[in-house]
Amino acid sequence: MTESNIVTKDVRSLSVPAAVLAKLCRNPDVQEPPMEAVVYDLPEALNILQVPFPDIKTRISDKVVMDFGCGFGYQAVACALAGAKHVIGVESDPHRLEAATELVESMPALAGKVSFFAEPPAAIPADIILSQNAFEHFLEPERVLEVMGDALAPNGRILIGFGPPWYAPTGAHMTYFCKIPWVQLFFSEHTIMRVRSFYRDDGYTTYAEAGLGELSIAKFEKVIAQSSMTCDNLRYGCVKGLNFLGRTPLRELFINYVQCELHKP
Repeated sequence: MTESNIVTKDVRSLSVPAAVLAKLCRNPDVQEPPMEAVVYDLPEALNILQVPFPDIKTRISDKVVMDFGCGFGYQAVACALAGAKHVIGVESDPHRLEAATELVESMPALAGKVSFFAEPPAAIPADIILSQNAFEHFLEPERVLEVMGDALAPNGRILIGFGPPWYAPTGAHMTYFCKIPWVQLFFSEHTIMRVRSFYRDDGYTTYAEAGLGELSIAKFEKVIAQSSMTCDNLRYGCVKGLNFLGRTPLRELFINYVQCELHKP
């Protein structure tokens, strides 16, 4: 890194661990585009979900679908385009909720077919509830899973896919400025968030404020076991496709992706 990097900008205010971490991070002067600037190709917005659930388009056809943690709404819209009867997007972040609403309003053909809410509407039970790459961000996963169950229609299914979980190599979700695997295990929360402040000006000082639930595999399994849901399928994907690592005592360090299907008895 050059002398214009993060350390030279504020070296006197950094602790020794933060200075060490800063030297291992990318140059903060080279900014990445914000998430709001990323535009998805709608026909391909279901591609990620099709990896754990290859038959997803068949399963959502003519069904009421809820996209829980829908973000900017691309996947919800893609579900409608793929044949869902009605799609309900649920997103707690007001900015993303507004962007999702604007996306649908720009597509007159979807009028009345896709709607967005901050909380699941009790009057519209869902046949299929999707949660894609959101569960690791929920600060209260136990409560969220119960809310999903309450929003489920009889014989409905909850399809969850997320990653990386907390102890995975990139579980800290800080790769936009730091490529060190397992950085969350080598440096304290305070140190990581201090260095993060040079790349994000949101003022967050904790993982929770940044939307990280520190969800481990063990915790996720406990959340399922203590819920009113029945697990029909739980599968793990490990780094480099070495899925046998998910059956070892060190599985937490290598599981990159979680796939889960639930129903309410």
